[in-house]
Amino acid sequence: MIIAFVTVWAIAGIFLYVAPPADEPQHADVLFVLGPPDQRMAYAEQLMQQGYAPTLAVSSPVGKDGRFAAKVCGAQRSYRIICFNPDPFTTQGEAQALKKLSAQYGWKSADVLTVQFHVTRARVIMGRCYGGELHMVAERRSLPLISLTSRTGSWAYQYLYQTAAFVKVAIHPEC
Repeated sequence: MIIAFVTVWAIAGIFLYVAPPADEPQHADVLFVLGPPDQRMAYAEQLMQQGYAPTLAVSSPVGKDGRFAAKVCGAQRSYRIICFNPDPFTTQGEAQALKKLSAQYGWKSADVLTVQFHVTRARVIMGRCYGGELHMVAERRSLPLISLTSRTGSWAYQYLYQTAAFVKVAIHPEC
């Protein structure tokens, strides 16, 4: 019974976390980058340089010095950069920020960029809050099955974390 459950969970995880259905970037009002602003920022800047959106919105924590952690937040680019620190600093807080910023700036479409193991859950949460055209764009990563050097940098960790986070999504269905 346990072996069957683990096998089903492992197979389901391939479709939910490893190779989830993600959207190709589309021309949108905003490229909305979910935090943390890590290596996905290089892909975000590439998409912006290709002209996918006139505005880059970045979810970023604020350091003790009062500045956003994302380096792009203080940069000068040919496109608008909006950095925000969602409250709470969770996917749900980011979805609420997308809703609020969309109302403020009149955004009707958004490319939401996150890492592939987060795409499925983020799509559910963003869809609860954002009524515009939504495209979930995945920054793809190769992870080892287990990592002894990085606590979060393995598929084993992501399977456990993302599954637990899905339970939270089911328990809290609000925006």
